[in-house]
Amino acid sequence: MKRLLSIEWSKIFYYKSARVFTILYFTLLILLGVVISFIKPNLNGLEFNLRELGYFNFPYIWQNLTYLFAIGKIFLGVILIMNITNEYTNGTLKQNLIDGLSKNEFLSSKFLTVLVLTLASTAFLFVIALILGLTLSSTEFGFYEGIEYLGAYFIKLLFFFTFCTFLGVLLRKSVFALLGFFVWWIVEGIISVVEVLIKLNITDTGKNPADITLISNYLPLGSSSSLIPLTKFDIAGILMNKSAFVYSPVDKSYLFTCILYTIVFALLSKWILKKRDL
Repeated sequence: MKRLLSIEWSKIFYYKSARVFTILYFTLLILLGVVISFIKPNLNGLEFNLRELGYFNFPYIWQNLTYLFAIGKIFLGVILIMNITNEYTNGTLKQNLIDGLSKNEFLSSKFLTVLVLTLASTAFLFVIALILGLTLSSTEFGFYEGIEYLGAYFIKLLFFFTFCTFLGVLLRKSVFALLGFFVWWIVEGIISVVEVLIKLNITDTGKNPADITLISNYLPLGSSSSLIPLTKFDIAGILMNKSAFVYSPVDKSYLFTCILYTIVFALLSKWILKKRDL
């Protein structure tokens, strides 16, 4: 394992774009953590203080920050795609195999990288959320309340990075892999919209689309997106001088679906690499 990680570290560390995107990602997390503590949204001239609204209170902070910070995962996703596709473009994959590295070891090194980046991102978020929560939280709940969202964040990133690795192995060119990702995302979006229209019967306006269970939510990117939803906002909470946010536990069905997709895409990557003539 140490040998495989050492090989991957040398590839990523000496690749300038990978260093830039990694620095951007972790810098973005720090900036988001600092900036949101000072944000005061203004609605129709009425200013809201996120701290007073309970944004940083436990358990809401875990859901709020994991939802917000998950947006930045695309930076590390790009690194993983480029890391894979560069192996084909630069011929290092063939060279590694010639030097005695097996296909299984090669792919294992990539998934070890995925695991390390996921662990590092989750640990980084934990530290930021803990500091903000202990500093700005005004509730009596312990920091461990709602921490299940940190586990959901780990699974969400693990799935996403595995999916990016799969696209890199499948399409072999960074441009094609990135384009493939956006095409996949658009297709899932179209399927979701069509399903909503069908279930609403187009003319039925008495139903709320948010209350409809969609099969498309269990597609790969859909399940990942649904795993950590935007925290519900409760106006009544403000009027009663309580938190404006409503805590909702992690949906286990999306959690297990993401785990399943992670396994499927990892196995598909292995199968493609094994069967393909390099």
